[in-house]
Amino acid sequence: MRVWMRVILVLILLLVSACAARHSSDAPFLLEQDHRVMSDTELIAHEQELSDAILQGVRAANGGDVSLGVGFGSWGSHSGVGVGVNQWLGGGGESAMQRELQLKRDTVRDEMRSRGLLQ
Repeated sequence: MRVWMRVILVLILLLVSACAARHSSDAPFLLEQDHRVMSDTELIAHEQELSDAILQGVRAANGGDVSLGVGFGSWGSHSGVGVGVNQWLGGGGESAMQRELQLKRDTVRDEMRSRGLLQ
């Protein structure tokens, strides 16, 4: 029975750590970049990276609420363990990082418009 408890504990820790990672580690780096000194190609790539980071944050926020149930039982000489996971698909609130990424993307898009790269 101890082995099962350790396996369940590891699974719970993995699930919790996966839910905690809402944004990529690149988000602060993306916010620090100076888009005004980038070439046209770099600017387009930067806008795409910002859009990808925003999308990743939205996906993580929509799956952020997870509940986990664990049940134990025994009958006769047998015992069993049941694990259930429920994920709420409603959207959570925007984080400060999410808003900063969106503002940065809007600023980058304004720069792209001024250079004639975006209409």
